[in-house]
Amino acid sequence: MFDHTRSADRMLLLLNTLLLMVIAFLPFASSLLAHAFESGHGKRTALIFYGATYEAAAILFNVIWEYARPGRRLLTSTTDNDTARAIRRRFRPAPFWIAAGTALGALHPVVGLVVVIAFIPFYWLPIKGEVGSIQHAREQSQGDPQV
Repeated sequence: MFDHTRSADRMLLLLNTLLLMVIAFLPFASSLLAHAFESGHGKRTALIFYGATYEAAAILFNVIWEYARPGRRLLTSTTDNDTARAIRRRFRPAPFWIAAGTALGALHPVVGLVVVIAFIPFYWLPIKGEVGSIQHAREQSQGDPQV
């Protein structure tokens, strides 16, 4: 997402700080979940806590992108409208998918965990047009003596 961001204003910095706070909290949520599965106690509660933490991160990713995207005012000149829409399409399902996994986890923790974790590879896959856009931006910055 930030490969496509050219500048940041105070609001984007605030939103990113909140996102980083949630990301920094993920190891604790993961540890709590692992302990619950190891001990066999509190699996549902731990999964709901874990899912809520991931849910907060997913919502913040969407909020940040929706803040930066309109009019491409904070995006690089190499980020075309198709790439911006593709990134939006990638971020949009995350809160719903993670919420569904968390809700399933309240009923059956293992199923909920599988659903939540299944979303991670979705983010690893490149977005159509994104890789070329990033490579083009990097090539331009290497030729620019000011960078």
